[in-house]
Amino acid sequence: MGINLRAWRGLMGILTVSLCFSCGSKVEPKISLEPPKSLESGDKKLIKSVAFSPDGKFIITGGQNKKIKIIDLPAGQTSWESAEQPDAVLSVAFSPDGKYFAATCGDNTQNTAQVVVYDAATKAEVWGKKGLTNDVQWVKFSPDGKTVAVANYFSVTFYEAATGKQTYFFSGHPMEVAAPYGHVGAVTDIAFSTADPNKFVTVGWDRNVKIWDLTEGHEIKTFPEADPINACFMFADDRKIVTAGTGSIHVWNRETNLTDTIIGYEGDIQAMCGIRDKEYFITGDETGKIVVWKTADYSVVREWPRAHQMGVWSLNASADGKYFVSAGGDGRVTVWNLDYAMSRADSVNMKP
Repeated sequence: MGINLRAWRGLMGILTVSLCFSCGSKVEPKISLEPPKSLESGDKKLIKSVAFSPDGKFIITGGQNKKIKIIDLPAGQTSWESAEQPDAVLSVAFSPDGKYFAATCGDNTQNTAQVVVYDAATKAEVWGKKGLTNDVQWVKFSPDGKTVAVANYFSVTFYEAATGKQTYFFSGHPMEVAAPYGHVGAVTDIAFSTADPNKFVTVGWDRNVKIWDLTEGHEIKTFPEADPINACFMFADDRKIVTAGTGSIHVWNRETNLTDTIIGYEGDIQAMCGIRDKEYFITGDETGKIVVWKTADYSVVREWPRAHQMGVWSLNASADGKYFVSAGGDGRVTVWNLDYAMSRADSVNMKP
């Protein structure tokens, strides 16, 4: 079950210092730049979700093989693997404090959908909501690690991370039901505000970006788009929201309630994440292409046209901003050194 990575060579320790002891010399820090490291984790089946642990030493994966796997990056091997889940694993996440990890399952029409929270140290199940209908698309922990947000078709539910007690429920509705609040299609991503713990953002296949307020108990703003939306993140200062989906990337300004920028994109972006205090963001699409963008001017810093076979389905950044990880339809995950990407930037400039 372990993964043999003889070429790993200490992925998590990249900083080497060269010292010169001649009189008057300066100590010059030298950054070691590793190329991407790829490994099999999905039993050759699509990996739907991947995430770093907060200390950057582990990644968790889930996908069509119906298993949750935790990979020890310094050791270069799988350190834990769950029993087979009721259906495909759609989303995985670590809590920011490292105490828990969570996973969700799809629904194969037999009420197999579920969300389960585990103890990260013992791998024992802490609590679960099982036998649910409709795919549980996403699970994410709040920035303080105390709350779990779960998104499925039409709705978002909040639970206490430690107990599983439901604290908030934001209802949604099928396409044929008119309603004043909520999504009318699958909720595809969630982003928490770092400036205001009571605010969060959702996007979905109904082509809407929604800002919610926990204290008011409903959405407070909706930004409509022309195409289904698959991913989102918020700037570090929360002033802007970036969304991605079919054919475009939108940047919404929360102060003006208008679109700041629309970037045309050929293809369907399936995954996106911000990295290094959102100085950069990364997208992955259905062709397997990964692009690193500069947030300041939305220019392309680097791109890999065929980073994965059969598409990129998930992206996640390490907490220290040094690495990001991608998951593909080819059953592989790849850990990328961001400094390596910056040092080998292609001479491309695809500004909107």
